[in-house]
Amino acid sequence: MYVHKLSKILVLVTSIFFACTASAIEEFIDDGKGGTNPNMTEIGTWQIHHIAFPSTFIQPETAKAIGLDRRGNYGLLNISILDLANNKAPLKLKVTGYAQNLIGHRKELEFKEVDEGIAVYYLAQVRHSNEEIFRFYITVKDPKTGRREEFRFQQKMWVD
Repeated sequence: MYVHKLSKILVLVTSIFFACTASAIEEFIDDGKGGTNPNMTEIGTWQIHHIAFPSTFIQPETAKAIGLDRRGNYGLLNISILDLANNKAPLKLKVTGYAQNLIGHRKELEFKEVDEGIAVYYLAQVRHSNEEIFRFYITVKDPKTGRREEFRFQQKMWVD
């Protein structure tokens, strides 16, 4: 009898959790103006490209050179910013932010700048469970002008 009541309570709690998670997903709106491209946000003259993917997608030599962990449960967030007013030239800006999963656990992101001359991008690692959904809250700041922009997006992380 006790086990039967406990299992009913567990089913109820699980149902409530999934209902809240589903409504939380629907309420979160990408701030960007990327149109049909969910991996791009345009704010003024800045075109910001953002994507998250498993860290195992990059080559071991590249991960070592940049100083990143290459593991199945680590994802990489890649952000690059182009200047639309200057023929889409890459911008070197200060990128900060955090990731938050759907139950509210917050993970600060530590971005590493990678400058390849013709391209500049920022990488941050996120440890995650398989098929965990994160909301990314990102701030981009131009240290020369003081211009500061914020945007957010949501993406599912998966284990490769």
